Amino acid sequence: MSPNAKILIGLAAVLVTTWVYHGPVGVGTTFIDRAESEARRVMAGTEVPGIEVRLGREPLSRLATLSGPADEFQRQGQGELKGLNDLVAEVDGVSDVQWTDEGELRRGVPLILEALIWMMAAYLIGLGLGWLLFGRRRKQSFLD
Repeated sequence: MSPNAKILIGLAAVLVTTWVYHGPVGVGTTFIDRAESEARRVMAGTEVPGIEVRLGREPLSRLATLSGPADEFQRQGQGELKGLNDLVAEVDGVSDVQWTDEGELRRGVPLILEALIWMMAAYLIGLGLGWLLFGRRRKQSFLD
């Protein structure tokens, strides 16, 4: 089997494993559920009633969508006073924040795509390090 085929088989195995882990096994859903509940807990600790937080579900994404009766000062904050956007953005697992009444809603980068990109990068970095550190076997003499 050629070295290129082995590399591609290894990459395919990594990507399939990542997809199974985040999709059918349910780790992606668990991650989004945890981040969303933490963001809701943070919102409950503020003195602004009626603010709802949702993370992307179709597809799973780390983009938080907020809705409710908050004015610009409450949303953005001022100086050292953090606004609702900053509080939600600080939640571990949230990548960005948007409001439902601020124009067209964006779709976040799907969580599975993020995971696949990171795993592919890790695989290729490991492959490159292995090639750098161990490389090809050197010939002992000209007669080999």
